[in-house]
Amino acid sequence: MKSKLVVGILILILAACQKETISMGTGESQTFYVDSNGASMRVLVEGNLISHVFLIFVHGGPGSSSLPYNTEYISQHLENKYGIVYLDQRNAGASQGNFNGSGLNLTQMTTDLRNIILVIKKRYGDDSRIFLLGHSFGGLLTASYLTTYYIDGMVNGWLFVDGSHNYPLNDTLTREKLLNTGNEQIYLKKHVKEWQEIVTWCNDHPGNFTLDQSHQMESFAGAAETYIDEVTQIDPVASNMGLALKEQWPLTSMLMNYLYTSNAAFIKDLYKTSFSSQLKRVKVPTLLLFGEYDFTCPLGLGDDIFNRIGTLDVSMGISYKSGHEMMFQDPEFFCREVAGFIELHR
Repeated sequence: MKSKLVVGILILILAACQKETISMGTGESQTFYVDSNGASMRVLVEGNLISHVFLIFVHGGPGSSSLPYNTEYISQHLENKYGIVYLDQRNAGASQGNFNGSGLNLTQMTTDLRNIILVIKKRYGDDSRIFLLGHSFGGLLTASYLTTYYIDGMVNGWLFVDGSHNYPLNDTLTREKLLNTGNEQIYLKKHVKEWQEIVTWCNDHPGNFTLDQSHQMESFAGAAETYIDEVTQIDPVASNMGLALKEQWPLTSMLMNYLYTSNAAFIKDLYKTSFSSQLKRVKVPTLLLFGEYDFTCPLGLGDDIFNRIGTLDVSMGISYKSGHEMMFQDPEFFCREVAGFIELHR
């Protein structure tokens, strides 16, 4: 009896220790979790893994998710070429783990991103080519990574899409763009009532913004896109809900993570964070993509990076029919620019 029990235990141990078999096809969909200091971060890898090229979506927020980026258009125009990594940051999206306030900070999240890259290299090969795409807050996080781990050589390109790397400058540029555009639109007699409220507020708040004032500008910025005729208007609730039902998103987890993170103490530190002076450390090829009508992260942020970055291989693309959500508002332009950049540097 004892010998049978021992044999059974050994079989279970050996089965548990067997190395995971990782498929390397062209239409893959693999989900796994990466543990890092109390957080268990959800990673979805889809697409053409044979390419050994991986584009990591680093989402905005903090506290949102990468799952909305996994659209049918992106699946058809990027996943067919590369492995696309949809990463949910700690306390965001479908990630799990402790609600650890002390561990929820930019330094830890930068370490988390490094751990994700190390796991991608381990799973899919050290020869894998890694491209980081930072959107919105993801711009700040990828800027933090690339100015911290600038000599590790693991990242082959940086794609900065409607992102921010300097929050004080961001606020200044947002106010300036709201004020200038508002005055133009009032002159053209378009949405006069709405723009007048924004212009009056901007005139009353010339600078030295508090966190609450920064949040107010962000709210105005989101609304301002809907007042511009040239912007492709999207309904994020309707589009995301359809995708959520189809892909069975863990909506309760996503909501709780968002509510927790968006109200976390470290938000007060973030709005004064800037990486402008450190950009000279970044030597990897860089593509800056901005919507002409992005009031949330105006394209002046791209100009700041362009003028300060430590690589000569830097270019900028502008979508003239999008605001802050280029991948949804102008997906054809977005995918064409992203694929063109990767093909140059893979």
